[in-house]
Amino acid sequence: MDLLTYFRAEIDTVGRHWRDILAAFDDDTARRRPAPNMNHVLWLTGHMTWAEDYLILEVPKGLTFRRKDWDRLFDHSSEKLSDDQYPSFADVKNEYTRVHAEVVKHLALMSPADLARASTMDKRWLPTSAHAIAHQVTHGQYHLGQLMYVEKLRQAGKL
Repeated sequence: MDLLTYFRAEIDTVGRHWRDILAAFDDDTARRRPAPNMNHVLWLTGHMTWAEDYLILEVPKGLTFRRKDWDRLFDHSSEKLSDDQYPSFADVKNEYTRVHAEVVKHLALMSPADLARASTMDKRWLPTSAHAIAHQVTHGQYHLGQLMYVEKLRQAGKL
């Protein structure tokens, strides 16, 4: 399996699992924090939307499909805010689904040679498309693990 095929498979796999798990959450359960200072499902989903768009589209290509006005809520430096400052879970879930579909389309159009191209944004630790996408592959799995943990708490009635 070549690197691009691997990246596509990983992003698709995380996306499928993410959407499957989200189906069990409503606005109330998506806003419940597993512990006082832990992220809830709504933030995790908004953050995944930001990360896929930023690391797979914006850094390497200068493209973006996400709602940029939500960056302050969900980017890498976002703080844990009070629940009334976040959009509805339905809106965040729909945004994730929409942006993820654009990311998957973009990856489907890429060739292996595209991975070696320099990123359009000056990020020393993400100098090429391959670096940025690889970062999201590991980052996505990390947050999927968090989402799976919260889902297990929900199933056990502890959320």
